Amino acid sequence: MNNLTVRELYKTMSKIRTHLVQSNEIATTCVCPYLFKMSYPFGVSGGERDYLAANAAHDIMSLALPTTVLDNWQQGVKKHEWENIARRIEKASESIIQKVIENTKQKLKIEEKASISQGIDTNGFEYDVIYRFYGLLVGIVKRIMKNYEQPRRAITEVTISNVNTHHEGRLDAVLEFGNGQYAVIDWKTNNMNQANSSGKDRWQLISNILLANFRYAGNEDTWSRFRFGAVVYYQNAYLPDLPIQQNWIDKLKDDRKFAYEILCGRRPNAQKPSFCPICDKGGESSSDCQFYRKDSRLAYEDKLPTKYASIRRQLIKRRYLVLDERAETHKHKFVIQTMINNLGEKLALEELEKYSIIHSDYKLHSIDKNSITLLRNKNNVTNENIVTFLEPRKVVRIIGKEASIPLLGCVSEKGFIRDVEGSTLIIDLDGIPSAERAKQQLSSLPLVIIPDEINLTRRVLEPMHRFHKLAADVMLPEEILCNETVA
Repeated sequence: MNNLTVRELYKTMSKIRTHLVQSNEIATTCVCPYLFKMSYPFGVSGGERDYLAANAAHDIMSLALPTTVLDNWQQGVKKHEWENIARRIEKASESIIQKVIENTKQKLKIEEKASISQGIDTNGFEYDVIYRFYGLLVGIVKRIMKNYEQPRRAITEVTISNVNTHHEGRLDAVLEFGNGQYAVIDWKTNNMNQANSSGKDRWQLISNILLANFRYAGNEDTWSRFRFGAVVYYQNAYLPDLPIQQNWIDKLKDDRKFAYEILCGRRPNAQKPSFCPICDKGGESSSDCQFYRKDSRLAYEDKLPTKYASIRRQLIKRRYLVLDERAETHKHKFVIQTMINNLGEKLALEELEKYSIIHSDYKLHSIDKNSITLLRNKNNVTNENIVTFLEPRKVVRIIGKEASIPLLGCVSEKGFIRDVEGSTLIIDLDGIPSAERAKQQLSSLPLVIIPDEINLTRRVLEPMHRFHKLAADVMLPEEILCNETVA
């Protein structure tokens, strides 16, 4: 394998399932495997919406935690001081709050959604964002500052890809303590309800902890430096007892494997849990779940009308082709990690650089709104005769290479190349918060640029779901589905 060239490796990857299962998808599967199947392959949206205030509060926390929160950290804080410390951090974060709120308003206009003046009460929106942010601060002070010393460092929005286990996730925050210890935090900003200690909140946290173990120890099963995990919600936090129960870890790994096999086009059996929070409570997606379970049962028993069965087969086939396209978005990561596994990181990166699969030795020079400018050591500028992915509108991931951390576990940001000129690279990020995070987390690190892709799988699958339901409404006699029951 050591003699395998990069080109040969890319050809080999065409025969390998390069799927990565996201932490939130694993958490969904742990709650009920049918919920995962609703998204992949069927394309049911699940009633998800864009929570403006929640997203803004999330962005504020990503910028405040490494700065104003750590600056005001007080271990052993007493109950009567919780709110005062939270207010102090809120006041120190005023410039962050205003930047994020203005960025949210601008994004709405750019995306041609309802303008703030027409669709959203500006004062109410800002109050909602600050209200959620303050609630999270109280949760941190009350449950984390009270019990733990000031971390040495905090990093946020950390994307970790563990190709070896086909797992990827974006950790909201990681706290780094002395002696190499670390803790994982998930923010719950979409509602103010208590975190669910037996549902998706717990499973997503544990899933992200496995990724953190990979980042710091190179192995998801190494727990020696893990300190704690927490889901911080409005004025409180959920911290599972330690050590994490082994049966929880085993279940998570089994459900991750189930999700991976579904993405690969296989047909693993899905067992409905004793309680599903969607179907058993009559949630928004329960009717779709019932429909597809009945639809699959009727197809297996050959009870569907011929024309409808033909349309159904075509839709199912097309859905799995879309999942194959989803796998393509991760191929670069598999090539990079496979080279690292076989050559070691230093030699692998040199080989990948030789073929212009990656570009290293960049430094963050400046930021301007949502754009960042990178400068490269002139001695390492790519030969102009070599084909490179560094060209306008290409999607890239900017990785800050941290010492002793796997490349695909390092801090990073994703963006679009705007301009390339010699050793200068200008990249547009998702928004001002992303650029500010890049300034905080990438400025002092050597940067490695790798190719990346946009995953549009859900957007492509959703119209197929709508057409499938429409075909059933038009072509199936009502009594066929109504008279069927699903266990």
